[in-house]
Amino acid sequence: MKRKLISLLMGTVLTIGGIFMNASMANAASAWGGTHDGMAFDRHDSSQFEMSSWPNGGMFNCTWSPNNVAFQNGQMKLTIDRDGSGYTGGEYRTRKYYGYGLFQVNMKPIKNPGVVSSFFTYTGESDGTKWDEIDIEFLGYDTTKVQFNYYTNGHGDHEYLYDLGFDASQSFHTYGFDWQAGSITWYVDGKAVYTATSNIPDTPGKIMMNVWPGTGVDSWLKPYDGRTGISAYYDWASYDKSTGGSNSNQSPSQGNGSNQGNNQNQGGNQSNQPVQNNTGAMFDSSKAYKIINYGSTLSLDVQGNRSANGTNILQYNYKGNPNQKWYFVKDGDYYVIKSASTGKVLTVQDSASWDGANVHQWDYYGANSQKWEIYPAANNTYKIINHNSGKCLNISYGSNSANANVEQYKDANSNYEQWWIDVAN
Repeated sequence: MKRKLISLLMGTVLTIGGIFMNASMANAASAWGGTHDGMAFDRHDSSQFEMSSWPNGGMFNCTWSPNNVAFQNGQMKLTIDRDGSGYTGGEYRTRKYYGYGLFQVNMKPIKNPGVVSSFFTYTGESDGTKWDEIDIEFLGYDTTKVQFNYYTNGHGDHEYLYDLGFDASQSFHTYGFDWQAGSITWYVDGKAVYTATSNIPDTPGKIMMNVWPGTGVDSWLKPYDGRTGISAYYDWASYDKSTGGSNSNQSPSQGNGSNQGNNQNQGGNQSNQPVQNNTGAMFDSSKAYKIINYGSTLSLDVQGNRSANGTNILQYNYKGNPNQKWYFVKDGDYYVIKSASTGKVLTVQDSASWDGANVHQWDYYGANSQKWEIYPAANNTYKIINHNSGKCLNISYGSNSANANVEQYKDANSNYEQWWIDVAN
């Protein structure tokens, strides 16, 4: 019988690549001489785990549903399905936060274009911290490879695609990462396959697993074909606390003070005072501007130069096209950001207030979700804040890819929430 989430000291171990591993890979990894949390999936333990149940928005083309998380035959099954309002995905995460250590999962991902099966750590604005994340992701169009990635204070662009030499969707294998103060090393079946040492995250995060179909990221995931009733399977997951390093397993609310100070943008004006907000002198409404994301260096773009209400807003290489030029028009104390091509304005879809809500274009009708404040940020950039939600215009998932989605997100001092605004050429 597999164990519930418990803390214990393990016995017999052997060393693989400098890391203590259990002699039997059928069990969770052994301790490093510290605490071991073995997460078996015989059933849902609500005291230790959560099932997500909200829309993620952005490139996540689904709403998380507890109905898509099931436990059978000693395994957890996460499913992509559909209900009356659209696609649904499954997400499962710990309530506890985990710091430096060895994270492992024994799993079998979905094989289908346009979908992701994952195992990762995450913390962000909803936890009261900066956005730090470490990923193991299977892109369903080719499950003979696995993608490793990480985010530090919202900055990603660390993707590494590893060729497994087998099809991960056909059988269970063990994947993991050893997170230390100056490095992350990823493992496949106990073998070290990739190490990163630059700008490593340092904030404890929750352990998370999810499956989801993508939208607006076809260049990354390939187009999703709409297939439903497809599932990834998780046999077990584990965490072994590092005996070195200094970050703790406390939640942010428990006073993880050494990391709270990092939730600041380095340098620059963080006064959060509107730029010439009552005079309109900052922007000349007769001139068109280009809006370039600081993190990705790509331009705000009306998808396909389409004129219809609801056309999505993406990022794309700046070419000086009309659908990449914008007018800043005053409405009281706020700006309306109008496409030079279509005459429609940046609008948060459905006047949503949640993180990840989509941004598209719509005819102007005076809604607060169509009004924006402009605040100074670092590096001569600006934050563009929605009047209705108070959230920042943001590139979904910190992507550097052309055609990545544009969304709103709580201010996390991320490079992907900062924008250069210059007269268009």
